[in-house]
Amino acid sequence: MKKPSLKLADYLNGCASFLACLKPYMSLTKAAQGLRCRLTLPDGTCLDVQGKDEPHVALNLMHALVNVMPLAPREEQKEKMSVSTREPAMNSQATETIMHSEVKAKQMDEATRKAREQIGVTTKVSLLEEIDAVAKQRGISRAIAARDLLQDGLTRFDRESRTKSTSKLLAEYERKANDFAGAQTKNWSIRAERRLVMKTQLTAGEYERSTSSFVNGLLAEALSHCPVAAALAVKAPVIADASVALALEAIERVKGPKAKQIAAEADLGDNRVLATLILGGSVFAPARVIRKMADYLQVPFDAFSVALERRFTSQSVPAFKATAGKPQVDLQRKSWSVAVKELELSPDEEARLLKLEG
Repeated sequence: MKKPSLKLADYLNGCASFLACLKPYMSLTKAAQGLRCRLTLPDGTCLDVQGKDEPHVALNLMHALVNVMPLAPREEQKEKMSVSTREPAMNSQATETIMHSEVKAKQMDEATRKAREQIGVTTKVSLLEEIDAVAKQRGISRAIAARDLLQDGLTRFDRESRTKSTSKLLAEYERKANDFAGAQTKNWSIRAERRLVMKTQLTAGEYERSTSSFVNGLLAEALSHCPVAAALAVKAPVIADASVALALEAIERVKGPKAKQIAAEADLGDNRVLATLILGGSVFAPARVIRKMADYLQVPFDAFSVALERRFTSQSVPAFKATAGKPQVDLQRKSWSVAVKELELSPDEEARLLKLEG
């Protein structure tokens, strides 16, 4: 059979169609050297390329995609190449060898499939304990309970995002996740069906959230509507107003240039602007960052968290007379990933700060 003749234009059209499919997961912004493109892959990996114009950005993006494409093992490549020329087995020993290889390959495929169906997440220990309590009450494992909560949270998000602002919705989910008691966090994983994992990762990337942060909010939202969790709920200890007042006074003492020192103590490097945003309550910072700031100010963690929320809700909203060029006032607290990316830091520093979220 004669092979079809492919021209360069055919390959270019194929690349263009491929990039068009990825367009919903891209963001294109202006940079100092031209244009900057970010692409979030299904596994949560973020590709960041730049170019002096759109054609150069597309070329650099294709180059980056080729570099991250997985290659088949050499044994698999050799097997595929030899399928058409392999002679039929002539004895039982050869047949047994081939069958053993096929079984081993299936076992490897199964292990790979399971590994790809995991979502790594960092949550507060208190949130994980509530999931364990729900699982125990239902008589199921933590894995099943977490998967059910993830599915319920994602379903609720899909339904509510049709009629509500997604930014307000995500801010509410993140607030519920941060409302869980304590500062101690734990890294763990959720095993779920491939379709659920892929949809979760793609949705997180679409709204510029890390998968861990997005899943954290979904779990908190699902738990807030879970009747089993409601029946097991224990009244949270009341935080004294005096403790919150002391925390507010401590925050006032490190405003402005002094915020640079607390930024270094909280693993923010020299990002005084980011520290100021956190102290103003406008950013949902990771628990480990809040804990280190509270330790530096020598105030209780819970009182410090309430103080940050009060600072944001009590911020004054100025009145503008001009019809154009009005400053933008944030009406919701920003997620950690959004706040970090808006600073337009170097890729290494941005990645380091995003990892603080887990």
